[in-house]
Amino acid sequence: MTSQLGPTLEHRVSRATRYIEQQLDTAGTTTWDDTREHLAKTLGIAPALTIDPVLRAVIDLESTGALAHDLETEEYRRARPTDPREAPLAEVADAVLALGWPTKADGGHRTIYQTFVALDGRYRHADVYRAMHERLKGRELELYAMKCWRARGELALAATRLADPDTTVAQALADERRLEAHLVASYIATLGYRPRLEYRIGRDGGTDLVADIYDEHRRLIVEAKATVDGLFPAIGQVHRYRYLVNLAADRTLVDRVAVLLPGEPSQDDLSCAASMYLDLDVIWQDGEDFEHRVLR
Repeated sequence: MTSQLGPTLEHRVSRATRYIEQQLDTAGTTTWDDTREHLAKTLGIAPALTIDPVLRAVIDLESTGALAHDLETEEYRRARPTDPREAPLAEVADAVLALGWPTKADGGHRTIYQTFVALDGRYRHADVYRAMHERLKGRELELYAMKCWRARGELALAATRLADPDTTVAQALADERRLEAHLVASYIATLGYRPRLEYRIGRDGGTDLVADIYDEHRRLIVEAKATVDGLFPAIGQVHRYRYLVNLAADRTLVDRVAVLLPGEPSQDDLSCAASMYLDLDVIWQDGEDFEHRVLR
């Protein structure tokens, strides 16, 4: 089938599949480049339009056991009894991560095919492909520059885990602390002076409460949250801190309180917080800078 833009993707996949099957039945092997070249020539399409259909055809054929990658020749051939069988994606993902990301040898990144080769034939290429896309992409690994994969930064990984409902409570708490500590460090780096950090709230011999920042210069307590939706949970927390600090000192040490967030909260949340007349400031990260909004 064709459209005004040329053969549809489904048609290109079908033609690629047919060609691969024919080559395996007659010649015994074929290659990625040969299949792409055949598709471009017979359909009259640009080489760039052959990548997706050939990839889909190869993955589909291998997933059904009709094709295998030969590590020694780098050709496609029919599957043999000694070839690896379908494996659980969780197992394959663990094996991919166990290779180490990044490494000096691979310059910090690999393609899926390079990962398949590095696993030395223990898993099918199709399973490596699916594990990296379905289990690791956007979590431990990220895709960039078309086909290169690399390890995500620890902070990005922590944020991803924190948003995952399957993350354990212990892991979520550890990720929260890591993200909040980074946010605090980034914020105080913009101030030009160093406020008191991890300020212990004292009353009758002390408590277990600790404020992230006590800014004596501005008579302000700041509590950091790992996510943008942490605004309202933090409001009661920082007001309790202000009350206890002033009560313990028997004088006013803290005039205002603030919540520090990794991004801008919604306008509805800001308007709602402002309507409460809580002497509250909201500070959020905006690129390398921070926006400080005083709510009346």
